[in-house]
Amino acid sequence: MCDSVGEGRLSPWTVSDLTTAERALLTGFRQWFRHGTAGAMAAMRASFGVAGVPSSALLPLFALLGTFAVTNAGRPAFRCPSCSRVGMDEMAVLDALAAMQAGEGDVTTQVFDRWLPLVALTMAADSARELADILDGARIRLPRRRPARLIALAAE
Repeated sequence: MCDSVGEGRLSPWTVSDLTTAERALLTGFRQWFRHGTAGAMAAMRASFGVAGVPSSALLPLFALLGTFAVTNAGRPAFRCPSCSRVGMDEMAVLDALAAMQAGEGDVTTQVFDRWLPLVALTMAADSARELADILDGARIRLPRRRPARLIALAAE
C-alpha cells in the first residue's frame, strides 16, 4: 500500500517510464528519506547493482541527500518506496543530476536553490558533480526530462 498521499504534486511520469539508472536513484532517494542512511543501504546497493551503478556512487549520493537535513533546508517531496507514480520534486532532482552530467551545473544549482541555503547548496552541487562523474565513468547517462520547467509553469 502506498502511503504517499499528499506528498507533493505528481509528474506526468510513472516509475516504469524511467530508465534503470533513474529507477535505482529514485529508489535510493525514497529509501533514504524514509529510513536514513543505515536503513536505506541494502536497498540502494541492490538497486544500484541491478542498474550497473558503481557502489562508489553511494558516498556522493549520501552527501547530496544529507544536505537536505541541514538546518533551514527545505526538503523535496519524496514519495514512498512502493509508489508507482513519480512526483515533480523527484523528477526535478533526477533532472538536476542529468543537467550536471550535461555540463549544465547552473541548472542543477537553480533546482537545488528551491530547497537549500547557500552553504548546503554549494555542498549539494559538489556532490551532484561527483555523482555525475561516477555515472559518466560507468557510461550511464541520465535523460533530461526538464521537470523544472513544468514546475515553473504550474506555479504561474
